[in-house]
Amino acid sequence: MGHPRFLIVSRPARSDTASAGTVWRLLGANNRHLGRSEETFRSVPDCRSAIEQLQRRLDQGRATLSTLEHGQLWCWHLELDGRPVASSARAYRRQRECQYNLARFLAGARSAASGGGA
Repeated sequence: MGHPRFLIVSRPARSDTASAGTVWRLLGANNRHLGRSEETFRSVPDCRSAIEQLQRRLDQGRATLSTLEHGQLWCWHLELDGRPVASSARAYRRQRECQYNLARFLAGARSAASGGGA
């Protein structure tokens, strides 16, 4: 089985709300999405730089759990210096699942190689 890794993805511009740019996703050893960037970057080097900063400063991050859909689903967010940097890749039905997956994201981000893709 593989190791956690960051995947860098370039998105084309679309006419709706999503803008063009580069984002990262953290994939687990089983290729499941553990989390994603909150920011869209102008270039792949900018995205790689953000990944490196996230990994260096992970212990300084502030994680919060919140609910969606009238409290029926849970998601997590991670901030550095009051700025959102990462969030859960999906919502979870139970708070404990959300907490568990946040812990998996943090562990994976510490050990992951920064990115292929683009």
